[in-house]
Amino acid sequence: MRSALPLLILFSVCCLGLQAAVVPAPALNAVSANTHMQHEGRIVGGEQTDIAQYPYQVSIRLDSSVLIHICGGSIYAPHVIVTAAHCLKGRYASTIRVVAGSSTIADQSELGVAAQKLIYHSGYKKKTHTNDVGLIILKEPLIFDTNVQPIQLARTSAVVGAHAIATGWGKNDEKAQQMTKVLQAVELQIVDALQCGVQYATKNYVITEEMLCAGAENGAKDTCQGDSGGPLVVDGKLLGIVSWGIGCAQDYPGVYASVPYHAAWIEEQAAAYL
Repeated sequence: MRSALPLLILFSVCCLGLQAAVVPAPALNAVSANTHMQHEGRIVGGEQTDIAQYPYQVSIRLDSSVLIHICGGSIYAPHVIVTAAHCLKGRYASTIRVVAGSSTIADQSELGVAAQKLIYHSGYKKKTHTNDVGLIILKEPLIFDTNVQPIQLARTSAVVGAHAIATGWGKNDEKAQQMTKVLQAVELQIVDALQCGVQYATKNYVITEEMLCAGAENGAKDTCQGDSGGPLVVDGKLLGIVSWGIGCAQDYPGVYASVPYHAAWIEEQAAAYL
């Protein structure tokens, strides 16, 4: 998602969701994270789980000869999915389908629901990762049941150290050639924004007020390639959208688009489709 910078060429930079994987085949255009800068959606150090525990999670897929999982997303309303802008920019609604209620991305018989419209924030900048939020408007409404449910938007920021849950089908190691086929969940903590900003400043990246950071004390837990656009949840509400970071489970927290910051934009854009 971000072009290589001369001072950073030796570092692996994750910019979630651009390296799609065909399931069950190996990832397309897979490249070693040690030799190429990449920004990917990312779960490392998590555990396998069931969609019934996280019924707001969806798989966003590219409609090709087979359905290709490219990003995660969260159900906001029957016709509205919240995801990352970088999952949508440069794509056409006619090529996107959303699969809800499934724990696996290896379910090739599941066609999901076709997209009607893709909306991403007009202020989204891929070089700075700012305003990385977008919506998928579905042609047909999702039918809510035990495995398919909406999630409320968080309206206030979480305190530093707050317990958070991220879910997705991203790689469980940044060098892995495939996404994980079954939904994973990982427990994280909200990281102080100033501390996060200082860490990223050492690599010439800026953490803005519309971003938030989450990670683990031992650095062994994170989101990873394929988790882009997926949910970061605190107290049962959508607090963040998986956006970007440096590596997977390295010494840098993952960076998320702040839902409290963007809640008004999400509500405004979604209003016509509720």
